[in-house]
Parts: sequence; structure tokens; C-alpha cells
Amino acid sequence: MKLYRSIFFLLLFSLGTAGCKKYALAPLVKDPAYIRVFNNLTSTIDALHNQQATPFLTFLMDPKTDAAGVPNDADIIGDYLGTRQIFSLSYPINEANSSTGNGTLGNFTHPPTVNLTPVNYEYPGNAHVQVAPVINGLDLSAWAQIPSGKHRIMFIVRPQSNPGFKDLSETQRSSILVDTTITFEKGEVYTLEVVSHDLDNGKYGLYIRHEQFTHQAFDPGKLYVGFVNLSGKATSDMVHGLKKYMGDKINITATYNIFNDAASAGGGQNAPGANYDFYPGYNNTVLTTLTTKMDAAIDYKPLPFLSQDAFFYQGLPRIYADITGHVFVNPLGTLPYFNFQLFNADDPHLDPFSGQFFFIDCGQDPAIFNSYVTSSSTPQLNLIVNTGNGFHAYSTLNIMEIVYDRVYLMQIQRGFNELPNN
Repeated sequence: MKLYRSIFFLLLFSLGTAGCKKYALAPLVKDPAYIRVFNNLTSTIDALHNQQATPFLTFLMDPKTDAAGVPNDADIIGDYLGTRQIFSLSYPINEANSSTGNGTLGNFTHPPTVNLTPVNYEYPGNAHVQVAPVINGLDLSAWAQIPSGKHRIMFIVRPQSNPGFKDLSETQRSSILVDTTITFEKGEVYTLEVVSHDLDNGKYGLYIRHEQFTHQAFDPGKLYVGFVNLSGKATSDMVHGLKKYMGDKINITATYNIFNDAASAGGGQNAPGANYDFYPGYNNTVLTTLTTKMDAAIDYKPLPFLSQDAFFYQGLPRIYADITGHVFVNPLGTLPYFNFQLFNADDPHLDPFSGQFFFIDCGQDPAIFNSYVTSSSTPQLNLIVNTGNGFHAYSTLNIMEIVYDRVYLMQIQRGFNELPNN
């Protein structure tokens, strides 16, 4: 079993510094703010949707332009920005920001894919930059340092090809999707996401979230999850039931599943059959209701964080849910896991094919999750980490971002600088 590995001791060293480094030669940033950038566009161009932008972008901060006003350089360039991955870590891993030759592995329902050209799934990703320090006990090294103050932000629709932005033709560099100015405050953390406001009419924008988790108090004995609806206006095929869509008002329920070793066929975590008990108070329990879209503030809900022995069986870590599609593997694993049900509150059908219902199992292995194609699961909310002297379960802060028929998980590791005391 592949397990999620921590850079525990390296990050311990960085606690007393102004910011941890991804590369030793990156220049220092004076009075930094911190940003992370995603491309949420997932549309495919066809005869029915010819107003939609190709979802492959270049991110520019403080662009430089030629005499015709066309950008040709910038103080910061985040190039080859493809559609984000379903799962985003709180610290950068180069393998999670793939380039030429990487892709997804095949399973029984999806064929394998290979990226024939460079692609980055976020900025900074694997860029050579200074990153954020530990703030409020949270690992924020996936956010890049930038000079605080006012900056012009631009996103260019570019072809998915090998040439870098500065080597594209003037026509290609002139396809500006977003052009705005933002003031970033010193020491603050921001997440920027290109979003669709109206796909049928080709309207796009930039969602900006000034993160407040650096200022909030979190109980170390709890997990936390927050939801936000970043969907735009429903497209015509969604309105007519040809594609799933969550609606404008969403009810969310939570269930916490605990593996029952004694009741499972054959006993033990390798048993082919599986029985689960519901954690008291978490059996399809109403968690929250989203009534608006593009909220800049996240309402984090506390969830139970179990004792360490709940994550181990006979001294070994329990098993993650299977994502490969193998028939003879316990598909849901034996680790405690949450699932969430999302209903259109204005039309709460239980039929998952009606387009009004979405079910998310949170039991996958984060180390391999993005290597497979899935639309109804996420990695574990409980983070199993090898600290060098054994495996431990850590609590996390989780942001579930709903974008039309997808739910993206941004997971932030908490308390990694000390052993958990649960």
C-alpha cells in the first residue's frame, strides 16, 4: 500500500523562518502576500458550445505590453495552466504538477491518458519561487510569495502546445480572458480561481478568496470541512437534464463510516466483505446549506477526529478505498471515512442520474488519487503520515469547491510540526 509521506522534519526547520524555500536560489520577497492560482475551466469546445473558452491559460502578474497593447512578458508568469486536479495538497509536490509524459492511469471505466505537451495544474505548482511560511499551524507552502500591494492580473487563453508564452504569436498572446487589478495585503493569503459565469454566452471572471483560516481558531481534536459553490449559470444542456448540475441552493449531509472488523466476512481488514457502523450523530446528518454562489468566506464545520487506534489494525495502517477498479478488492477500504450527499435543495431527488444529487466518498489514497479519473470520490480527510518514527493520523482543514458537476478538494495539513495527541 502506498502511503502519504510528509516532509515533517524539513518543515520543522522552517518554522522559525519568514518563509520556506522550494529552491535555494529563489530571490527574497519584501513584505510579501501569498497567492495560489487555479484554472477551474473544464468545458470542451463543440458545435453546441462554440462560445466557451478553451480551458488552457497563462497567468500573468503585472504584464508588460507591446506598442499595440498585447502582453509579451510579465513580472510573474504562470504558464501552461490546465484545468486543476480534483485534489490539491497544502504543500507542493512536483509530481502533482505534471509536465510532458505524465497523465492519468487507466481503470475499468476510463482509458489512460498522456500529456504530450507541458501542463501545470496550479500556480506556483513546481515554479521556482519563495512560498508561504507556517501560519496558524497550517502548512501553506503551496502558496507563492508576491510583493504586497496593487497588481494587475491577467489570464490569456493560449494553445495547448510546447512554446512558452513569450514565444507565442502576437495573435495568440492577445486572447485575453481576464484583466483586473487587485490589492494584496501584507502577510495575507489569497486563492485566485478562473471561473465560468455563463458558459453558453462565454462570460468568465476571477474568483478571489481572501483566506481567513490564518486568523481562525481550530480545535486540534477536530477535522474541519467547508463548502463553496463556484458554479456559474446552468447551461442549456444542464437545464434540459443532459448533464448533471447541483443547482443554486444545495443541501449537504454527512455520514461517518467506521469499519466493523468482526462483522465483515472473514474478519479483519483484508476480508472480501465489508460492514460499517455509523459514527454516532453522523448518519446522513444535515451539515450545511449553500444558498449563494462565489462566497468569499468559508464556513468551516467541525467533524470528529478519532483516536489514533481507529486508523490501525494489528499495528499496521488500515487500507484506503480502492480507486483502480479491481473487482476482488474491498472498494471502500477499512479506514474510517466520510461521505457527503449534495442535493439540489429546490428539487431534492434521490436518483443520482437525475442531475439533482451528488455523492462523494472520502476514502481514497491521496498519494495516487490524481493519477486516476474519478468524479464521485476524494482522498481521506484523515491524513495518514509517516513522521519517520511511525505512522500517525493528522487532522486537516478541507475546502470542497463545487464547480458544476465536479467537486474539488483543497486539503491543508494541520499540526504537522508536532505529534497528534488524540
